[in-house]
Amino acid sequence: MPILFYAFTLWLGAYLLARNSQKTAVRLTGWGLLAYAVALATQILFDQFILIILLIPTLLWIGAALHLLPEENPTRPILIRIWLLASIPPAILTQLNAWFATLIILALVLCAGMIAKLALTSHFRNTFALLAVIALFVTLSAGLLILPLNWIPLTWGMALLAFDLIFLGVTITAWDAFDEGESIRAHLVRSFVSNLYYAGALALITALFTDNLSLLLILLTFGILTQTFSNSIQSLLDSLTLPRRINDERQTLRQTAEALPLLSTLETDSVNDEQFTRLTRRALSHLGDLPKLATNPLVNLLLIAGTNPLDRAHTLKSLLIQSIQKLKPQSDAKFGTTDEWRYYNAVYFPYVLGLKPYTRRADYDSLDDTSRAALDWFQTSVPERTLHNWQNTAARMIAEDIRGSSS
Repeated sequence: MPILFYAFTLWLGAYLLARNSQKTAVRLTGWGLLAYAVALATQILFDQFILIILLIPTLLWIGAALHLLPEENPTRPILIRIWLLASIPPAILTQLNAWFATLIILALVLCAGMIAKLALTSHFRNTFALLAVIALFVTLSAGLLILPLNWIPLTWGMALLAFDLIFLGVTITAWDAFDEGESIRAHLVRSFVSNLYYAGALALITALFTDNLSLLLILLTFGILTQTFSNSIQSLLDSLTLPRRINDERQTLRQTAEALPLLSTLETDSVNDEQFTRLTRRALSHLGDLPKLATNPLVNLLLIAGTNPLDRAHTLKSLLIQSIQKLKPQSDAKFGTTDEWRYYNAVYFPYVLGLKPYTRRADYDSLDDTSRAALDWFQTSVPERTLHNWQNTAARMIAEDIRGSSS
């Protein structure tokens, strides 16, 4: 049974990381699951657990919960900064005195409360309510393991925490997919079945010819990781062996094929204006990523033509760029800083030109004069939260334009 928990936890954590999600909460949850898989492997091989390894998933989940807070929440960056600075000391002190783990348990309770409060106002009420309940169970399971209570056997505590973290990972996966406008079921089942086939075959062969537990875990880990990250491995091999142009084309085709099971069958004509705006906002953020754009439900619009997914993604990209150009003021200038320019600037330069205003490694030398002036304006005059609000407003205007054209 512990080996099954290990295999499933390892696969789910790897699956979350392999999604290459832009959401920090998803990545932290994935790393937390992998950390717990390491704790399980330690317990399986040495019949003991290392307390600091068990603390890592809970600390990462606290960070994930904080990143679930809305970006417009003024306390969000402060809490995240506190989490970054305060996570390591309790983990170290817990090695000296297990009662320091109480601080981590209390932090988990507070995070569960914040998520429950978020469920009252968020568009994802049911999901966040479920996450709040799971967070409480994670808190209970972690408390039974890392506090010196000795209420239940260690194996039971490990199993309880494994169940909770697995449910947490599945819920986070479903939330991320829904927020991206994706259909997760087929992609998730496909990944699970393929891993079951490859990793299960390796484990079965090992079990038939040897009783070496270490070898079994190594081959199981190898099978799961190589299968889950097969796309990344193929990309690496292509980059080492193929010319750049062929490598880029193969990568686009491979990523599109990998993402196609995520394509939602959602009928865009039946969604309300708020949902349509959210889908448009996601499409804008993926304007430079054709495989991601190919999975957006907006490719199902009647005015989107194309015989294959990439053709439809290109058509949707052209449609979005046309709508963005309609936001540009009637002027021969390429860039302006007055109020009438703000919505155009907010989506054209970051999404169409790929400008990243708030990165510390902005390559000024590769930019033209217009882009350089826009970058300076963003960095000196536009707070990041303001830009986010402008992009939301621009997405609503673009959604209205696209919906009007398709009706």
